[in-house]
Amino acid sequence: MSLMQANRRAPQLLSHLNRHLGSSSSSAATAGTSSSEPPDPRQPNALELLGPESQRRCMEKMRALPAFPRPKSLTTSRREKQSSAVLIALCQDRGTDEISLLYTRRSRHLRSHSFQISFPGGRRDDQDASYVDCALRETEEEIGLPRHRIQVWGEAKQLHLPRTSSIVPVVGVVPDFSISELRLNCAEVEEAFSVPLQALMVPKATRHTQFRSGYSGPVFVVDHHRIWGITGYLTHLFLHSLLPPTQLPDCLRTNIKFIRPFKMPPKLPHHREHHATDPSMRS
Repeated sequence: MSLMQANRRAPQLLSHLNRHLGSSSSSAATAGTSSSEPPDPRQPNALELLGPESQRRCMEKMRALPAFPRPKSLTTSRREKQSSAVLIALCQDRGTDEISLLYTRRSRHLRSHSFQISFPGGRRDDQDASYVDCALRETEEEIGLPRHRIQVWGEAKQLHLPRTSSIVPVVGVVPDFSISELRLNCAEVEEAFSVPLQALMVPKATRHTQFRSGYSGPVFVVDHHRIWGITGYLTHLFLHSLLPPTQLPDCLRTNIKFIRPFKMPPKLPHHREHHATDPSMRS
């Protein structure tokens, strides 16, 4: 698959997304500051990012997320009538206070999307009192992180996505976190790992992928982990919602390229058909 020039007339997921997320931050980013040098965006301050003002700003944006611009080529699926919840966990590392996001890799035993990276979570059951309850229950079932360890910030806007169930992201903080405290359910989860925020905010980590249905999406590559698809989309949304304008790096604003929908080359005629219609092959 080759990369083509940007087509400004073609509706693209990330251009729509960045216009929405950047509208409120651009004016604040241009306001004057007393500091002669802006803060290093690769070094988020844990006290500020986990404080009440950060929580308020983040959840306001998460509750006002733009609708997913559905590609016209994707037909509806019965799975879209289902709903699920995922946990976006801000983990404060034990000993260093470094802030990371918690991810899982789906088990090899699962029939769909095996080995793909995701946030903890799953389908909402009738017994779940809320989407928060669903996300906490699924997290405990998948990786053994008990709900009392999670300080819940709240629910984001429900996202209606093509070909899958709608998703409600639930945001929470896990203080004094160590990856060693997790107990994985091997039937559902292959591994669990945390990625430092600063590792997601450098140019070499921010990339994109192009789907044949006609839209591009954000991808984050950190070490051997490739965070893409819905999880990459949610990660991109969350970073824009969490980070204040002064700490949003340029690579999250402009580094993702936009390309026109991928087109398959014309199908070559079958050998027999070609033989019958090619004048040079006639006797």
